[in-house]
Amino acid sequence: MTRRLVLFLLIGALTLGPIVSSGLVSAQETGDDASVLERNRARWERLSPAEREVLRERWQRYQQLSPQERQALTDRYRRFQELPPNEQARIRQNFQTWRNMPPEQRERIQKRLERLKQLPPDQRRQALEKSPRFKALSPKDQQRLLNRLNRPPKR
Repeated sequence: MTRRLVLFLLIGALTLGPIVSSGLVSAQETGDDASVLERNRARWERLSPAEREVLRERWQRYQQLSPQERQALTDRYRRFQELPPNEQARIRQNFQTWRNMPPEQRERIQKRLERLKQLPPDQRRQALEKSPRFKALSPKDQQRLLNRLNRPPKR
């Protein structure tokens, strides 16, 4: 799986989160098939045409994924839903910040991160510790970043 696909899956999971939390899709529907279908139909009817089109496009992209990719996306979303609300909010805020960046800035950040990942762990830590932005992070976020960079790349 390419890094871009992993990023796409993560973005998909994060963008589906607001839809689920808004009540359009319930993570744990209960009741018989007819009542679930009726509730979902009512939710669909409350959406604007633009919201419906966004959901159709997302569904089509989801359907084009392999079964393994769909399962991975579902698993990531479930893990996201299990996070505490403050952690979900932090992730959504980071995603929104990322999405609002100009494409050139996102690309520069991705390239820097890739170069950083290529360094040996001790040099990576040293480079990060010199960064003013790294110093401004909380100790917990600093450790999270270091842990992320120490993971083997996913392919």
